[in-house]
Amino acid sequence: MMHIQSQVQVNFLVVVYSTSPSLTTTLKSLATLDFQSARILPKFSVWDNSEQGFGEASIPTLPGEVTYHHSGKNEPLSKVYNALISRSADSDYFIVLDDDSSITNDYIFSLDVFFRSSVPVAVPQILFNNSLISPGTIKGVRGRALNLQDLVTGAVPSKSIVAMMSGTVISKEALSRGLKFDERLSFYGVDTRFFIDYANIYSEIFILKASIPHSSALRENGQAYTKKVQRFRNLILSRPLVFDYVKHHKFKISLYVLLFSLNTCLKEKNIRYLSLMLLSLHILNPRKSYAR
Repeated sequence: MMHIQSQVQVNFLVVVYSTSPSLTTTLKSLATLDFQSARILPKFSVWDNSEQGFGEASIPTLPGEVTYHHSGKNEPLSKVYNALISRSADSDYFIVLDDDSSITNDYIFSLDVFFRSSVPVAVPQILFNNSLISPGTIKGVRGRALNLQDLVTGAVPSKSIVAMMSGTVISKEALSRGLKFDERLSFYGVDTRFFIDYANIYSEIFILKASIPHSSALRENGQAYTKKVQRFRNLILSRPLVFDYVKHHKFKISLYVLLFSLNTCLKEKNIRYLSLMLLSLHILNPRKSYAR
């Protein structure tokens, strides 16, 4: 693995969609960081996933080589990540970022101890309203939250650990072992499946001491029912692919959906969320159409 005596080549992969790169929290924060003191030689790969394209000129001045990519289509994130990584084989590490992550010097300085380790993937602590939302764990086909006060940092067993993708650090060593993003998935479930596949190759994952504040569309209050239920629907429909290695996974996911629908209905105080129950039938018999 890398020794920190020399600069580490790190490629920051940033995907933008509805916001001009110059206005994104992620790119604005990256422009202010002290990479030299952190002994990081940064590169920046910006993928513009909007249809019209904001143009390379919309990228703020960054302290390193910048490449801009735009296909004119809203590409699946799994394909975007795989494409960006394949186009930058000379980097030692890749850091995956969305467009609304506030990256600090604390985060990049926390990478030093990870680079010194033999663990090929690291994840930050991601907070929403000061509560830990990533990393978490999975058991069967269900995810479980971890308590921030009980979280162990450093190298930990990778089994059952999953995380959000933003801020995840991936070494080229892991990629050389065949680790990649599952292109059967487009947006929802891409991160969970990545960490499941990672744990099948490596026994340890590294949890950074640094935290990143982050929004959470599935947790924010005040969202319109139509928007929130569509997000839940997309998340649920990704699960048969994410958990296809689990024995009787479709049956277990269907039971989970029934319970999730009831709990969401009570939590949101909106009986319309019971419509999600129909997805349990779709999961068991995807060839048949069920009214929403």
